[in-house]
Amino acid sequence: MKSIDMIFLTVLILTASCLIITPNRVKGILKPLIASIIILAIVQLLIESYYWQYIPTYLMIVAMTIVAIFPQKHYNKTKERLIRFTLLFLALASAVPWAIFTPIPKLTKPQGNYAVGTKIFRWVDFDRAEDITSDPNDRRNVVVQAWYPKEEEEKGIHSSYVDGLNNLPEKIGVLPKIIFDHYDQVETYGMLNATISRDKNQWPVIIFLTGNGAARAFYTSVVAGLASYGYVVLAIDHPYEAMITQLANGEIATPIEVFLKDAHDPTNFMKDRIDLRIADVQFVLNQLSGSDTSANSFLSSLDRNQIVITGHSLGGATAAVAMAVDSRIKAAANVDGTLYGELPTPNEQRPFLLLESKKDPPDQYVRYEDGNQRLFEHFEGGYRYQIIDADHYSFTDAPLLLASPTRLLAGSVFGFGNIPTMTHNATVDILNSFFYSVLNNEMCDLDSVASRYKGIIRKPFD
Repeated sequence: MKSIDMIFLTVLILTASCLIITPNRVKGILKPLIASIIILAIVQLLIESYYWQYIPTYLMIVAMTIVAIFPQKHYNKTKERLIRFTLLFLALASAVPWAIFTPIPKLTKPQGNYAVGTKIFRWVDFDRAEDITSDPNDRRNVVVQAWYPKEEEEKGIHSSYVDGLNNLPEKIGVLPKIIFDHYDQVETYGMLNATISRDKNQWPVIIFLTGNGAARAFYTSVVAGLASYGYVVLAIDHPYEAMITQLANGEIATPIEVFLKDAHDPTNFMKDRIDLRIADVQFVLNQLSGSDTSANSFLSSLDRNQIVITGHSLGGATAAVAMAVDSRIKAAANVDGTLYGELPTPNEQRPFLLLESKKDPPDQYVRYEDGNQRLFEHFEGGYRYQIIDADHYSFTDAPLLLASPTRLLAGSVFGFGNIPTMTHNATVDILNSFFYSVLNNEMCDLDSVASRYKGIIRKPFD
């Protein structure tokens, strides 16, 4: 919450509290107080614009204005109680929205040495039909947002946080559209369409894959952080699976295929989803090595011989499988992902990392453990680290969308999004060290990186 909002709400709620508890003590200064609150409301509207969180606040100003105009000496006890109850209800209603969702989330700031630029590619694979939709003429869209080191002194505007922000449907996942009203003001730390840094002729590439049903937006803290360490990070949205995606023709795509939680076995559904995602990854790899790459100054600045991959949840498992089937990928990191389906026949040792949240009790993670043990076996070893206070959603931006009181409650009671900022920074730090060592043929010392953070342990694998 910004300072003007804090001042406005504090004065408002304190005045309402006095009217509820000790109305006689403020009756002499009530009108000046209400006038000050109205002025603060106008200033807030001019500086910050309208927030939906302020609806009960504006109603409370109206109620207090009525009280100021018509003094309580004209009321009987029943009316006085009604006024106090109304003010109490509106005071609580004014505080609750701010305690749940912050209107402008503050993302984790990148820690690397490079300022970050970003641009979006909306590609169409004309060789693949879109099997998810009912239109036989649809071709498969793949949306990629590149995050990369930019020229330091270049000025511009930050990218939009959510895709298709000006044309959102009424609901995005389970959240109403109104939640995203001011997300155009979210500082993504990525300058839109900035010039890629000239510090190198070509930059190493990290392909980043999202969790099942998630949009690339909700990993902005991690992908922007990685880019700040000197990578071009290609975050992929998979249309009709991602929560919200804008296609090449401008159409907004929302999920069509959704696995029902009461279904008996997700294996086939998730295996098909991994297969589709791998086809999307290979399409992106082909775009980087296509014949028209040289004509695109940005794509030509990507080092096609230094490509690695990572992702979260289903994206992490997909990243591992993608490396197993495509030799263009030099290393893979699975962040908290569960493997579905089979792996191809192993052909060589490959650098592999598993970074995970707390997995307790173990009997709830049998599929997860079995799948990752198969990955370690397939790649002939690797690295495994656990952030013991993190949970599955700590790797995403989702906890940062919540206001501090709700985030604290969700983390401590429901185990949702614990220590997100620390998790983001540690994840970026560990991934950077892992990929840097692989791409530069150096010894990988992840233990020293993990030791910089409280509560990260190296775990053995069978």
